[in-house]
Amino acid sequence: MKKIIIIDDNTVSLVLIAKILSNAGYKPVTTDDTSNAIEKIRHEKPSMIILDIEMPGINGFELCRKIKTQDDLKEIPVIFLTANQETDTMVEGFQSGGVDFITKPYRKEELYARVHNHIELAESRKTIIEMNRSRDKLYSIIAHDIRSPLAGIVQTIDAIDQGFFDPTSDLFKEIIRDLKNRTNETNTLLNSLLQWTRMQDKAVALNPKMTNLYELLKSCISLLELNAKEKNITIDLKLKKNIEAFCDEVSTHTIFRNLINNAIKFTPENGKVTIFGKSGLRHTDITIEDTGVGMSKEIINKILVENEHYTSYGTRNEKGTGLGLMIVKNFVHRNKGVLKVESQEGKGSKFIVSLPSLPKKSSTKKSRKKKQMISNS
Repeated sequence: MKKIIIIDDNTVSLVLIAKILSNAGYKPVTTDDTSNAIEKIRHEKPSMIILDIEMPGINGFELCRKIKTQDDLKEIPVIFLTANQETDTMVEGFQSGGVDFITKPYRKEELYARVHNHIELAESRKTIIEMNRSRDKLYSIIAHDIRSPLAGIVQTIDAIDQGFFDPTSDLFKEIIRDLKNRTNETNTLLNSLLQWTRMQDKAVALNPKMTNLYELLKSCISLLELNAKEKNITIDLKLKKNIEAFCDEVSTHTIFRNLINNAIKFTPENGKVTIFGKSGLRHTDITIEDTGVGMSKEIINKILVENEHYTSYGTRNEKGTGLGLMIVKNFVHRNKGVLKVESQEGKGSKFIVSLPSLPKKSSTKKSRKKKQMISNS
């Protein structure tokens, strides 16, 4: 339910507008206190502000100007209430940051239409801004992470074409292997880019259900076994076979596949990756722990900051794209989960993914039942 704040010193007007908006399916929040209006708006996080112009202390135009100086509030559309239809008043209202006027006395149909249209416009603008940010980020990643390997591949092919290498030599075989590896890495990056781009579409819905995490993690490990064997790294799955969480199976598989792959990448030869978990009343925690190179606090902060793109190299100079962790963070968030990182340089890292144990309603009922049992004992 979309929330709308109404600021007016006229009690009758507040009650009337609130009633009309409530009947239209909105959640009205009313106040006649202009001195604390900014704090109230920030606390309520409304989809729209309806603001009277003539008020004691500070008029609507002045308050609107203040709202528009706040970075976290400036995108909220403001509609003015007025009995004055003079052109100068209208101009000042738009210059102060308002998007429209509702002239008293007004019809409820007019109020519905203006509120509905401007909320839709504001949401569309927000979507476009987010799409532009995603596009810019995508271009940045492509420029940073695809240009370099493609340039190397083209350069190597050009050298082969010009006959710089003897096709029968061991060096030529090594160059072909390297070329194959770089091509595979670039292909993996492109697939990650496509997956990440698809993920930005909020219309792509997840399908959360009770998911067996033991079987899911076994599947992830089987896909990455060869990577681990190449470095003689042991993967130890220490989970109960019936451990479950309420999550989307496909995106959760992507989460753990990326985290296990990273653990292998940043663990030296003969190391170990351990996966263990615990299931609680509300959350199921899965921990992926490695004996790798570890990370500094600065790197952890970069990883956990949303939309931060961080790249690095593995213990065999494996190129990291930064996309894996971006996908992990986004998918954990969309599954109503939490990602935590613990690490110590030179000793290894722990990535803890906390997912809902049960659907929200079921979890609440179970919690109430447990409390009741405790109170009766």
